[in-house]
Amino acid sequence: MESELTKAVHEVASAAEDLKLDIVLVGALMAEFTPEIEADYPRFRRTNDADFAVYVRDWPTYKKLRDALIEQKFKPNPKIEHRLHQGSAMVDLIPYGSQVAPDGKLAWPESGFEMTVTGFDEVCAAARKSASPSEVPMPVITVPGFALLKIIAYLDRKGRGDAKHKDDARDIEYWLRNYAGGTKDERRFALVEEPELAHQDYETAGAVLLGKEVGALASTEAAAYVDRFLRESEDRYSPFMDVLAAGAMDEAADKKRDDGLALLSAFKKGYLQGRKQER
Repeated sequence: MESELTKAVHEVASAAEDLKLDIVLVGALMAEFTPEIEADYPRFRRTNDADFAVYVRDWPTYKKLRDALIEQKFKPNPKIEHRLHQGSAMVDLIPYGSQVAPDGKLAWPESGFEMTVTGFDEVCAAARKSASPSEVPMPVITVPGFALLKIIAYLDRKGRGDAKHKDDARDIEYWLRNYAGGTKDERRFALVEEPELAHQDYETAGAVLLGKEVGALASTEAAAYVDRFLRESEDRYSPFMDVLAAGAMDEAADKKRDDGLALLSAFKKGYLQGRKQER
C-alpha cells in the first residue's frame, strides 16, 4: 500500500476512534488487510481508494467525522459528497444505519444522489480484525461480505449506466475463481464428501464455498439482489459474461464464457444451500 494511502487510512481510523464511531473497511483495499488472502493467491487489483462504512444514527454525526478529517488536511471532492482526498489517496465515507438509510437507500443531502447500502448491516457485523503489517486498528469485511456488496454494486451501477460496473464484475469473477484457493486451505477438497453439497471439480469448488457463505450471510433484502444477479447473469451472452469475455477473440472468448458459466453455476449451487441452511 502506498505511503499516502497508508497515512490516510490511519487518520480515518484514528478520527473515528476519537469520535467513538464504528467504521469498517469495505472496498477493494480490504485485500491488503484481510487474513483470508494467502501469499500464493493471484494478485488482486491495486486501488488508491479506501472505502469505509460508517455506522451513524444521524447526518450530524456523519458530518462530525467528515469535518474532523477536513481539519486534518483532507480535501472534499466538490462533485462527490462521500469522497475526500489527501494527496493521491482517496477516501470514501459511506454512512449506513436505519435512520440515515431507511430501507437500505441512502439519499445524499446536497446532491440527492441515491446509493444502495443494503447488505451493510450484516456484512459489517461479520467483519474481522485487520491482519496488515501496518497494524491499523480497524475491522475489515470478509471475502463473502465483499462479494455480496460487489454483486449489489454491480447491479446498481449497470442499471444506471455507470461503466464501473465492469470493475465490479471483474472483482466478482476474481473471487469466484480464487476463493479458498490457497495451498494451505483444505476447504475445496472437503466438498467432495460434504452431505448435500458434494462437488468434485477443484477449479469451481471455491465458487461453491463462496456461494454457500454469501447465502448464509445475506439478509432477505440483500438476497433479493443475489437472486436477481443470478437470473440476469446465467445467460451465455449476459452483460456479466460480456465483461468476462471482453478483449478476447473467438475461441478464447468462448472459453471465457464457458468458464464464467461454470463458476456461476457452482456459486449458485453453494448459494442455494447457504440460503436453505439460513432458513
